[in-house]
Amino acid sequence: MARRKQKEFDYAKMLFVKERLTQKEVARRVGVTEKTIGKWVDQEKWEDLRKSMLTTKDSQLTHLYNQLEWLNNHIAQRDIIYDLPAGVSPNDKNFNAAKYRIIQGNVANSKEADSIAKITSAINKLETETSIADTVEVAMKFIKYVSPSDFELSKKITDYFDSYIKTLTQ
Repeated sequence: MARRKQKEFDYAKMLFVKERLTQKEVARRVGVTEKTIGKWVDQEKWEDLRKSMLTTKDSQLTHLYNQLEWLNNHIAQRDIIYDLPAGVSPNDKNFNAAKYRIIQGNVANSKEADSIAKITSAINKLETETSIADTVEVAMKFIKYVSPSDFELSKKITDYFDSYIKTLTQ
């Protein structure tokens, strides 16, 4: 692909995938035909890339934190039930909870503890690893930041980021 065409391609890809513009709007802004954009979208699977950008680290972290919060709240709101002999009540004035075995309570059972451990591990992994999607997201934000003040520079940066991202996938 010729250098000029490659720049148009890269810019179109950014507008379609990250900015979520229509093929018609991308074609207008890049200065190529809708047919060309349609061909690129189909051949390069830009629709799939667009969908994969929805599964960002931030959205996944939000889901995991919500699951963890729900589970912890669910456990905390459970009533405590003791294994008590006849005639003993947890409402008695001198009741000593430490003396009795808990049948059910506001502590995690083994399945819940396992779920908490898995969710926590997934959160830790997402917070400490940088994926290619994260790199693409940062690149897109930076290009969007540079573009209004220096459009030509933003196209060069797009080229550099594309090259860099390709090295990450090899």
